[in-house]
Amino acid sequence: MTNDEKIKLAEKLLLYCKKFNVPLEFLFEILEDQKVTPMIRGKAMEYNAFLLLDKILSKATWSVQKLNLNAQTGTYDEDISITHRRTGVILKVESKSTVRGSISDGKRSRNLKVPHFLVKSHRSRSNIKLAGSSNDRYSVDSFDVLITNTSNAIFEGNTVGEYLEVVHDEELKQLLFEFYSVSSDADLISACEKDWRYCIPKDIAVGGFIPRTPYVKLDDDPNWKSLSAIEERLLQVVEEKRKSNKTTRRK
Repeated sequence: MTNDEKIKLAEKLLLYCKKFNVPLEFLFEILEDQKVTPMIRGKAMEYNAFLLLDKILSKATWSVQKLNLNAQTGTYDEDISITHRRTGVILKVESKSTVRGSISDGKRSRNLKVPHFLVKSHRSRSNIKLAGSSNDRYSVDSFDVLITNTSNAIFEGNTVGEYLEVVHDEELKQLLFEFYSVSSDADLISACEKDWRYCIPKDIAVGGFIPRTPYVKLDDDPNWKSLSAIEERLLQVVEEKRKSNKTTRRK
């Protein structure tokens, strides 16, 4: 970052604090509040996913957009849009964090006896229409691609303090160190932040809905693949949508 860019960033920060009446001397205390940090991390994940998709997808074939729109009643807040340039087919991409502390070696699991984690794939309970309701699942056609990375899963849940704590279970931690070829907590966090996975909703849907917290195998999951290999699968989804649209128009 150049000096000019740093100055512009500082000016934007000052204007932001003035606009929302944020006391500048307590800005970071506010940002690091345990109620605020998860929201910031979730929103940051969307932008990191956008930047990564924009980098790995061919610009001759795809146009990637980050949509920062407020969801209207009855709709969801769309994260990222990918347009296939030749056909004009638009794919909706949703980024979801893994469930904090959900990393497991599978030994005590009733559902999956291999190392795995969970993805938080349900609607926010902050939606007042869903308050007190279990009907917070997404239908299979809510979006075309679901993406995540493993970083949130390796942090201990229900901890109090300024910093997120990597899992305390030493045996599990060693398993993760070996899987990611690292030897420290800092390197593990960095590796997990780069471990992006994607799935196509229909591949994991049950009864027309995406599970609230689907299981993902740490290694060789049949439905969750590395984001670096997404382009070929996206082309298949584009073709499926194109054929579906043709069939609908004939009716």
